[in-house]
Amino acid sequence: MSHDRDNKFRSALVAAVAGFGLDPLTDEQCRQLEEHYAMLCKWNQKMNLTRIISASEAAKFHYAESLFGAQFIIGSRTVLDIGSGAGFPAIPLAVARPDIQVTALEANHKKAVFLMEAKDKLELANLKVVTARWEEFDCSRYEFLTSRALDRAEAILPSVIERLSGKQRLMLYCAARLVAKVEGLGALKIETHPIPQSDARIIAIFSRE
Repeated sequence: MSHDRDNKFRSALVAAVAGFGLDPLTDEQCRQLEEHYAMLCKWNQKMNLTRIISASEAAKFHYAESLFGAQFIIGSRTVLDIGSGAGFPAIPLAVARPDIQVTALEANHKKAVFLMEAKDKLELANLKVVTARWEEFDCSRYEFLTSRALDRAEAILPSVIERLSGKQRLMLYCAARLVAKVEGLGALKIETHPIPQSDARIIAIFSRE
C-alpha cells in the first residue's frame, strides 16, 4: 500500500469508528487493520473478495460495521464466523477482542488461503482459519456464531438456526427483511440493533427461548 493510501485508510478508519460511537482503536489495532486492508486491495486485483474497496467505504461498511458487533459478544470465549470470505467480521473481531478465540470458516480454498496469510501478517494468535463447508462442520463447541456475508443466506439460515443449541447465540449482520423470513423457525428469541449510519442494515442476535 502506498503511503498516501495508508494515511487515507487510517484517517477513514478512525473517523468511521468514531462515527459508529465505538471506543477508539489502539495504534496496534489500527496497524493490524491497515495491513488487512492493504492485503485486501492487493488480492482483490486477482480474485473477487469484495466490491467495496475505496478507503472510506471499506472503513465504514466493512471495518466499523464488523467492529460494531464486538460489543454483543458478552460472556462468550469462542466465536465462529460462518462464510468469512475476506475476513468480515472475523478479523476485525479478533483484532478488537484479543481475549476471545475466533474461527473463520470458509469453504472457498482461495479465500481461505487469503485468510491464513492475513492471520500470519497481522500476527493474530487468537484467529484460526478452517477450510470447510458449513454443512460438514461441527459447530457445537462454539459459544457464539456469526455471519456477515453468508452466500445464499436465505437458503442456508434455516439449517444454521436448526443446529443452534440452547447454549449458543447467532449474530447476523443483515437486512431486516432477512430476519422476517426466519422468525417462524422454532422457538427463537430475536434481539435486533440498528447499525449506525445505515437505513436498512441491522444486527440480529438469535437464541433459543
